[in-house]
Amino acid sequence: MDFDIEKFSYRLIVLMEDFNMTQLDLAKQIGTSNVTISRYLSGDRIPRLDVIARIASTFDVSIDYLLGLSDKKNATLEKTNEDLDIALLAKSLFALDGNTHLSKNQIELIKNLLIANKNFILSA
Repeated sequence: MDFDIEKFSYRLIVLMEDFNMTQLDLAKQIGTSNVTISRYLSGDRIPRLDVIARIASTFDVSIDYLLGLSDKKNATLEKTNEDLDIALLAKSLFALDGNTHLSKNQIELIKNLLIANKNFILSA
C-alpha cells in the first residue's frame, strides 16, 4: 500500500474537526506555520517524517493511520473508526461532483441511512 496524500489530507481534516482544532492551533502545537498546515490540508505539500510524527502524537493516532497505510487509528487498539470509513466511502462517491469534504453532520446522516437500510443493502 502506497502513501496517499488525499487520504492523509482528509484524515488530518477529520482529526482537526474531531479535536475542534484550527489550522493555527495545530501549527502552534507542532511548531510550524498555519500556511504550512493549509498546504498539508490541500495536498500541495507532504510533511517531513518528524512533522508527521508530531501530528500523530498530537491526535494520539499511529503514523500508519495518518498516512493512510492502516485503518487502525491506534496501533495498540483494534477499534476501527466507523465514521471515517463511511466518510471515505461517501467522499469517493461525491468526488464525481467535486465535493471532497463531508461535515460531521453529513457523515452522521450517511451512517444513519446505512445502518437503517443495512438489511436491504446486504441483500442486494
